[in-house]
Amino acid sequence: MDSFPPPPPPPPSGPVLLPFSSDSPLPSLPWPDLIAGAAGATLRLVSAHSRHFLALSCLLLLPLSLLLLSLPAPFPGASPSVSLRSPQDSWSTPLLLLALVAALLYLAAFAAVAASAHAGFFGRPVKLLASLRSVPASVLRLLLTALPASPLLLIPLLPLPAEISTGIALLGVALLVPFWSLAGAAAIVESTAGPSPLRQSCRLLSGARLAALSAFLVFAAGIGVVLWGFSGVAMETYDAATGWAGMAPVVVKAMVGTAVLAAMMLYGIVINVVLYMHCRAIHGELTGEIYNEFASSYVYLTFDEGKDRHIVSVVTLWP
Repeated sequence: MDSFPPPPPPPPSGPVLLPFSSDSPLPSLPWPDLIAGAAGATLRLVSAHSRHFLALSCLLLLPLSLLLLSLPAPFPGASPSVSLRSPQDSWSTPLLLLALVAALLYLAAFAAVAASAHAGFFGRPVKLLASLRSVPASVLRLLLTALPASPLLLIPLLPLPAEISTGIALLGVALLVPFWSLAGAAAIVESTAGPSPLRQSCRLLSGARLAALSAFLVFAAGIGVVLWGFSGVAMETYDAATGWAGMAPVVVKAMVGTAVLAAMMLYGIVINVVLYMHCRAIHGELTGEIYNEFASSYVYLTFDEGKDRHIVSVVTLWP
């Protein structure tokens, strides 16, 4: 009786690891897929270290959110805004000081959260004290890196209506996002400052500018809506004679707005770091870093010598 060879096994339905060398062309990824992958990785990263990021949020992002919601917002229909351009206005100096404190708090929060997100991206243990100890040096690097964009901070001081100056500032930031939005993550992860993170961001975002702009617009719109709906809680008044019934709406508004704003800023910072890492992977820059990170987890045999060890691409075979 003739024997027939067994049929070939069906193609696997899961991911298949295909090695590629450094000479092979880099894979191209459409920007919607890049955004979807970064968003999924961000959710998994925050969920895996939820208590750590909650502690950072309580220490840095919640005070920043409450401070931002206490300031008058220059949005139509929001709480009455106070002009920063009138030297006779008694509010001008306190508001400028509060804005400076808010900027420093955001830089400190970005530094701590970015350092933790980078460690968690590689599966390293994230430690609260280590993240906080890295804040002073990281804030200094962020300040030096942000110097080229500092003229945008002077736009609110122009003799223009608050709505127009705010719109001009947001437009300027939106124009810089497709080029410099990863500079902060590069400054934290690579421990560099000045023009080097800006050049790195511009190079990494080549081919991913729409992804960076989309992520910025989503979070900027969400934060803007929260500031428009919940801003000015410190200036709201209530009838003390009504007791808790009159104070409860103000307290609930402050709590809900602060929590939502802190969560949006947290996820915005983490997705920025994750997008930075994904762009580095697309450009083939994580090969040596991942190899050094996990080299101790593998045993190499004698016949492995001379083989080219590179990062692998994950390819999903669809049926």
